[in-house]
Amino acid sequence: MTDNTPILVADIGGTNARFSLADTDGKLIPECLKVVATADYDSLQDAANAYLETSTRPRPKLAAIAIAAFIAHDTIQMTNCPWTFKKSALATDLHVERVNILNDFEAIACALPVLNDTDLQQIGGSEIDITGNKVVIGPGTGVGVACLTPVGDGWKVITSEGGHISFAPVNDLEHDILRTVKKLYPRVSVERIISGQGLSTLYQALSTLQGKPTQQLNPSQITENALKNPTGNCRKVADLFCNILGSFAGDMAVTFNATGGLYLAGGVLPNIMEIFHASLFRERFEEKGRLSFVKNIPVLQIQERQPALVGLAAHAQGKFY
Repeated sequence: MTDNTPILVADIGGTNARFSLADTDGKLIPECLKVVATADYDSLQDAANAYLETSTRPRPKLAAIAIAAFIAHDTIQMTNCPWTFKKSALATDLHVERVNILNDFEAIACALPVLNDTDLQQIGGSEIDITGNKVVIGPGTGVGVACLTPVGDGWKVITSEGGHISFAPVNDLEHDILRTVKKLYPRVSVERIISGQGLSTLYQALSTLQGKPTQQLNPSQITENALKNPTGNCRKVADLFCNILGSFAGDMAVTFNATGGLYLAGGVLPNIMEIFHASLFRERFEEKGRLSFVKNIPVLQIQERQPALVGLAAHAQGKFY
């Protein structure tokens, strides 16, 4: 950037859209952050333009937007939200000169090199291999996965749809849960089990296996009840969630040889951190048979509340190939 025009950064998820501005040094302007519900707007363009109309700063010339969707084609359909748009028309629709579109976890991956120690909490493992691949996963409305690998003096982000791999149960209860969930979804992906909606799916499946009437509880109700009652079904669901997440995280660590660390993001874990830290997550993460090197891989919980926006701002400064 050759002037002081701010950069519009936006993280568009299935439930919420987060907007902010970043300065020309790639730093977020904290007071510019605004979070809105996607259900309150008909389109991305409506939400973004409404945000920009409230800003007193110069209108951005560059927008960097993270989308929770597959972004290889011109027409983008959000995975867990009814919004759809054409990449080729978005700059015109937003009245900016250029728009960079990234997958939401591609954006979070771009934040990993600029996060500092206070932004991260390590969970097991040894020191980070600074020359190794980094992987970020995150259960939220869906499950995102991306890998960051060093290239020269910068980084290359490898995007994926890893949350859509098949759920792989590791014990009798999880096999029973899989059989139960398959009655609703013939193909059960990881995202069906360890996302926000996955909490509800697990709760219904566990109730069915116990022969109990199935209550329709949403994810927030389940996490609230899990924290209040350590012996109830909601707590069992939260424990299952964390344990299965551990196995999936370990699978992604070996898939990408993530000696640079496995990073956790997403909106679910912050609501159950007490349960998460008491769970079998790390034990399940390390259970990879002959692949004992996984025991040395550090897991790092991202404490930064807006990692995708941080990553978008960093990406705008270059060194990502």
